[in-house]
Amino acid sequence: MEKGQEAVESEADRNFRESLAMFSDEISAHRYLERVLWPDGVCCPRCGDGGKVGELNGVSTRIGTYKCYKCRKIFSVLHGTLMSASHVPAHKWLQAMWLTEGGAKPMRAYHLARILNVSFKTASSMMRRIVEATRPASSCIESAGATRSQSTSRSADRMAARLTT
Repeated sequence: MEKGQEAVESEADRNFRESLAMFSDEISAHRYLERVLWPDGVCCPRCGDGGKVGELNGVSTRIGTYKCYKCRKIFSVLHGTLMSASHVPAHKWLQAMWLTEGGAKPMRAYHLARILNVSFKTASSMMRRIVEATRPASSCIESAGATRSQSTSRSADRMAARLTT
């Protein structure tokens, strides 16, 4: 192997490690998600109010937990994302998204499990969620072979009518 090629590979390895270090712990992952999802500041996902929101910093409170004092609900930056209702830490989710380029780059679950230090089953579940999140909604329905019920088609018709008016 030539010296120039070794230098390029070591540079690529260094960039790889630096990128994964960006999401090395839970706090940095939550701060990154807050910057991306809430560029204008924290906003309640239920009522949309951003003025009466406070961060909860108790001993038993999870990282990144907020309370809206208008609707009196507790929420976090993970609320409504593919990472919600998951026991996998947010920094591992972000590392998995970065490694797979948001589901565009194929990667075997075995390799993802080894890199993230999670079980094969967890890595498979993460890969499935990431790929499903990037797939358009119509192809998800078609691939599952599901047919829409009457109530679903009525609500879709109402939504289409709202969009056209």
